[in-house]
Amino acid sequence: MFLLRRSPPSARTIHGKIEVFARHCIVSKISQHKNRFPGYSREKCFRNFISTLDRDQANLTLILDSFYGKSDGHFLAGYPQEKIVNIQAGTEALSFLQLLAYIVSLPLHPDTIIYIVEDDYLHLPGWIPLMREGLLLPGVDYVTLYDHRDKYFLPIYSHLTSRIFITPNSHWRTIPSTTNTFAVRFGTLLKDLPVHQRFSCNCSISRDHAKFCSLKRRGRLLISPMPGWSTHCESEFASPCVDWERFLG
Repeated sequence: MFLLRRSPPSARTIHGKIEVFARHCIVSKISQHKNRFPGYSREKCFRNFISTLDRDQANLTLILDSFYGKSDGHFLAGYPQEKIVNIQAGTEALSFLQLLAYIVSLPLHPDTIIYIVEDDYLHLPGWIPLMREGLLLPGVDYVTLYDHRDKYFLPIYSHLTSRIFITPNSHWRTIPSTTNTFAVRFGTLLKDLPVHQRFSCNCSISRDHAKFCSLKRRGRLLISPMPGWSTHCESEFASPCVDWERFLG
């Protein structure tokens, strides 16, 4: 069920450029079973990402987990102009915790948008202004650009109710959860930090679904656009209505 909400003008503000933190690793043991698009590679995803990244609107920091190998063997070694922070984690959950520690150590304004993105996502051109639109909506705390296909067919979502918002360039729906690729204001991330940490502690893979459900119970609002402006590169769960394979060129 969809409940349409006409969005009034927002008095919310965004401070400066978006701070983007893109996570990469030498080896991803949790991704080997996933069904990918034909011709998929993480380097192609990265090339797509930097081609759609407006440097006038965003700063990019790359987080590279080199626990399973030398960083000079990763394709990011071919991009020496980028800012790369090396970590030693070995698991998705630990790398996320180390990323959080790095982000919260930075002297950022509370209204700065933080975008944490994994290395197996594709993006459409123009995603930065759209992300800003979503986070300027009254009451919205978190934004994902990924329109989760599973929300449309998995039995657990058969009775899912969503509120619908309108911005100049998209419809948006509330969703209960997303992956660890999301945007949030720095001040909100600081307030929610214990929740983000709790669902990545004592595990190898972050319990992202449970985490966002917990945040929802605390009153946080998460939205995604329809159709999506990014996708997780699992072919059966890709954002609908977009031919994503053509962005892997």
